[in-house]
Amino acid sequence: MGKPYLYALIAGLSLVAAAQSAHAIGIADCEKPQSGKAEVRSNAVDPTPDIDKNTAADACSQKGKAMPAMQIKATPVNTLTTGGATILNKAIKGEIIPQSDGMLHADLPFKYRIYRPDAPNGDTLVLLHGSGQDETSLVSFGAKIAPNALLLAVRGRVVQDGSNRWYRRLTPISFDQKDIRSEAKAFADFFKQAALQYKIDPKRTTFLGYSNGANLVNAVMMLYPDIVKQAVLLRSMPVLTGSTEANLANARVLTVSGATDQLYAPYAPALEDMLRSHGARVEARSIKSDHGLGKEDVKVVSEWLSGMTAQLKKN
Repeated sequence: MGKPYLYALIAGLSLVAAAQSAHAIGIADCEKPQSGKAEVRSNAVDPTPDIDKNTAADACSQKGKAMPAMQIKATPVNTLTTGGATILNKAIKGEIIPQSDGMLHADLPFKYRIYRPDAPNGDTLVLLHGSGQDETSLVSFGAKIAPNALLLAVRGRVVQDGSNRWYRRLTPISFDQKDIRSEAKAFADFFKQAALQYKIDPKRTTFLGYSNGANLVNAVMMLYPDIVKQAVLLRSMPVLTGSTEANLANARVLTVSGATDQLYAPYAPALEDMLRSHGARVEARSIKSDHGLGKEDVKVVSEWLSGMTAQLKKN
């Protein structure tokens, strides 16, 4: 056997051993307990994630499945249909698209669309999407849970890393406080103008926010407590730092967290405690879900809204 052949054989065996060693290290790392704190990256946050070009935290999310070598990209929002994010369409089957004038309105501080039901009952649902989505993303969801309500679907006006957002973030769980306050003020002004323009009754209005949108709603509640009387906060966490003197005695809130939502679920109790400490009546639900929305969300929110509507009629 010639020397060149022998050298090639030894080199090949070394490469195989190194690959097996690296594979073993990868398996060992995946078997370590995963923390639910800030190292979980933003592509685990919303159905259409923030585009932060980091997928390392998802490498161990599914044992036994090979992870693709290509970089994961955010799914673009389809503005021609409701439901927006692909995961939302898969989780909540059967589109319900209420009547719309087809226009994206830009006459107020935030861009928005109006969807009118066939048989309006005087209720209004204000929809605030999650990161990377737009004003159409929650329309189908809203129509399912409140089929007779006017839908006011609003678009966040902050664009960060190519994603629509409601305020700038610094990390997945820390946020630009000045930006939150300025956008909360702008949103409060927006709703006052919209209520006048479309004859919306604030007492019969529910603000439904998902993730980043829900976080803006709870910030508006703390800064402008007279704006929000009723809110549904899906996969939310408190985002304001410092204390406020908000009196939320007239506010009713439903919070829905996902039991396996590693990023936001740990902060759900703090959100509920914060709202209750300011007088809000809070019903907190934890469902078998991750950060994404599904049929259980539709069921829980529908039942809660029906109960609130019945209570308002009694009063």
